[in-house]
Amino acid sequence: MMKSRFVADGVIKMLIAVAVCATVPALEAFFLAPRWLVIGVAVMLFLSSATEISYGVSRGEKRFLKYPMAFDGLWVLVTIAAIILAIANNPAAGYVWFGYVGLGSLAIAIVFTTGANGPDFGDEQ
Repeated sequence: MMKSRFVADGVIKMLIAVAVCATVPALEAFFLAPRWLVIGVAVMLFLSSATEISYGVSRGEKRFLKYPMAFDGLWVLVTIAAIILAIANNPAAGYVWFGYVGLGSLAIAIVFTTGANGPDFGDEQ
């Protein structure tokens, strides 16, 4: 049951990354963000979601569920703030939203690929 939560969250984030790639010009214009930032964040979100899915399939320990939950909760708040900034034509909107998603995705990927969460290469025969 717990593993499916990681996988489901990872799949949803992967779909969001694909949607970001499909709507680059619209996001670029709405958030007043440079194209490189939009594309870079989509790639980071995609890779982060892949690591989360991989972790969910291999381990999926309940104690690590707090990391994607915190990321998702803050993502909602950051999205609201970025939309308000974008409506006000403030160029910080793109950097706030894409900055959070990019750095948060990197943090999630690090959590699920390092230390005790990382792959057990020594266990292979």
